[in-house]
Amino acid sequence: MIPLILSLLLVFSGGCATDDAIPQLSDEELRMVEEYAAHLLLKYDSNYRATTLKEEEMAAERERLERLAAVQAQIAKEKAEKEQKKKEESHDDGGKGDGSGEGGGPGSQEPVYTDIDEFFGIEGLDISYSGMMSVSRYPLVTEDNSWQGVVNATAGNTLLVFSYTIENVSGTDQLLDMASYSPRFTFRINNSFSKASMMTLLQNDLALYRDTIPAGESREAVLVIEITQAQASEAQRVTMIMRGNEGRGELTLAAP
Repeated sequence: MIPLILSLLLVFSGGCATDDAIPQLSDEELRMVEEYAAHLLLKYDSNYRATTLKEEEMAAERERLERLAAVQAQIAKEKAEKEQKKKEESHDDGGKGDGSGEGGGPGSQEPVYTDIDEFFGIEGLDISYSGMMSVSRYPLVTEDNSWQGVVNATAGNTLLVFSYTIENVSGTDQLLDMASYSPRFTFRINNSFSKASMMTLLQNDLALYRDTIPAGESREAVLVIEITQAQASEAQRVTMIMRGNEGRGELTLAAP
């Protein structure tokens, strides 16, 4: 039973071989994951006498489980909105797309180019694109006993990791809670196909980023997609499509 539950948990940290980055779990499988998470919370509770974990390790494990719960909630929300989202995108893109997010053919709505923080109405923080890399695994290096999630590309594919800098340009500490904006990110490659960003357990995943950034300091965040190695080698023009609580915006990341 435990190996099966662990294999379900690994769905959230591995690469996805399909265009749809949302894991398709049955209600029974979700129940098993939730029960296992609850078991871990009991195991690592400070009042549970059998535990041997240090206080900081228990806090880190609780944080990881909370992040897992947040991803589960996001998955449930995405599944409920999936059909409506397809209808909206079909209308926006003139009925043309590849089934993974956005199309780019004739009839597409007029793009609205905007900054990331401006689009989501985030004040006091400047979120800017800082680069892209193609890797088989992210992060490239993990520390011993690290609680950082890891994403691996599936056979024949590669990960495109888009990096962003979040800078606090105000005079006070600022909390960034991206999940509250219900963000959805899609990347259009060479105006020929699109891929939605993967849902990950990475601590610096921009779509689920939540942290307080001190005044005058900055933090790094990423979004990840998986494409074939051939597609990655030919990627020259990249456009990021953003959706939030309302509206749609685009940001050109790379152009030939």
